[in-house]
Amino acid sequence: MLTLIFYQIIITLSCLWSGILFYKFFPQKNESRPIIYYLITGLILLTSLTQIIVLFFPINVYTKFGLLGLLILLSIIKRKNTKFFIREIKVSASLVLFFIFWAVILLTNAGPTMMDDTESYHIQSIKWIQEYGSVPGIVNLHERFGFNSSWFSSVALFSFSSKTTGGFTVMNSVISLWLCYWFLEKFSQFQKENNLQAAFAIHLVFIICLLFWALIKGNATTTNYDYITTTIVLLLFTEVFFSEKTSPKVEWIIWPAYLLTVRLINYPLLLLSLFAFILFIKQKQARQLILPMVYCLLLIVPFLIRSIIIAGYPFYPATYFDFTNVDWKPDPQITERLLEFIKYFNRVATTYFDIEQTKALGSAWIPAWFQHLFPYDKILVLAAFTGILFTVIKLRIQKNDYNKLIITGLMILWLISWFIIAPDPRFVYGILLFGIFLFEYYLSSFVNDFRSIKFLLNALIILMIAGLSYYLVSKPLKQKEYRNWISPLQLPQPPVKEFVIDGITFRIPEIINNNWNIRCYGTELPCLYEIHPRLKPRGKNIRNGFHLEK
Repeated sequence: MLTLIFYQIIITLSCLWSGILFYKFFPQKNESRPIIYYLITGLILLTSLTQIIVLFFPINVYTKFGLLGLLILLSIIKRKNTKFFIREIKVSASLVLFFIFWAVILLTNAGPTMMDDTESYHIQSIKWIQEYGSVPGIVNLHERFGFNSSWFSSVALFSFSSKTTGGFTVMNSVISLWLCYWFLEKFSQFQKENNLQAAFAIHLVFIICLLFWALIKGNATTTNYDYITTTIVLLLFTEVFFSEKTSPKVEWIIWPAYLLTVRLINYPLLLLSLFAFILFIKQKQARQLILPMVYCLLLIVPFLIRSIIIAGYPFYPATYFDFTNVDWKPDPQITERLLEFIKYFNRVATTYFDIEQTKALGSAWIPAWFQHLFPYDKILVLAAFTGILFTVIKLRIQKNDYNKLIITGLMILWLISWFIIAPDPRFVYGILLFGIFLFEYYLSSFVNDFRSIKFLLNALIILMIAGLSYYLVSKPLKQKEYRNWISPLQLPQPPVKEFVIDGITFRIPEIINNNWNIRCYGTELPCLYEIHPRLKPRGKNIRNGFHLEK
């Protein structure tokens, strides 16, 4: 845990520094922004630089020092004073809650990883970035190694140990910490504005995030790239929804472009970028569009190039816009089978129905989908959809509220796209949490006694402090794998079977820890789960990549 405290502070300060530098290139009359803006945008800047570097070099200690040198150089170039507003820190119940929450995140982050995907291919994808950069055709080792995400580059940049769980999951724990800070900051802001409806709603959403393991606490045990989307979408939608003026901001353009590189299913958010683009033009601020648009290209183009390098297609596993003729493209039948699996697995998990059974359901898959959701996902979906419905009704009465109209329309279109492609709730947790916020926001408007709301808010904070304190004490007492006071838990090392093909050693791990499947964890590269009979190295070195013989 002590090791993680150090790295969480280093990551936060690095992103804060990068964010300050970023906004010096995008000056505005009022330069003061919420701290969370500097953190998120700084992370995006570091990720974009890493995405460019990884096309040519691995992200190792030398490239990390190179990035540090670049930041120092940019600081010298842009050394003018910058307005940077930090509120005076006062001892309060919210501050106590934040530090207890931080301790809980450290406790879970130092423990075991808790996600199949993290143990199966996330860690391996990060290791490829750290040790070799971008290797042609690693998709042929396992189809999921072709899932390109800029989040893996971010994790690779800040990963500090290849032998511990926290060495890989620390970046996710930092995002959980930032989100907690934002919740408490937003709660305080709404209280000062005497907007008790919004303060009550944001507080309840925070409680929901704490109660449901898969959200804040569970995120800190994975390298999952859905949670950064959850955080940015919830933050962005809340800020736009409560903006007094329909005034475009560079974040409306850049943040959606970044989320596209995190996961392609986030593409509907680009509609917000399009709307911001139109507003900039209408408000005769076209010159202010040049830098954001160039920066978006620097985010997206390297991402697409890397996708082609590792998977053969720019939008893998989709095969659209295939303009390249490279010899490492995966077998079309394997890609089609993967797309089919993604589509039908997310309709009804194979725990309940196999893929053929789900396909046979036809349109009847919708009741089965809802029936087999986790209980907490059912709550999230029902409450969120109700909140969005409330908003639609409210907008029909209260016209010309363009910000709310933009966000509501975007949510509806995104949910339609999600429901058609892959309706796993974790892909849209950001929208669902914001929908729940709307539900609680409009529901609390029927309460006329504001004194009772204030009393309830204070009581909830005390209950949260008590609940988290109990969790913090009881968790390590009951489970010894969470007693990691200095450094995180060691990554499991499964025994492997080794196979040599053209002088390169491949490793297939065995099942450990009573898992239902085999998982590579941090096994030495290249690790895979079966060897395709046509798999061949493209050269004598791993860096040359892999392909399937025709």
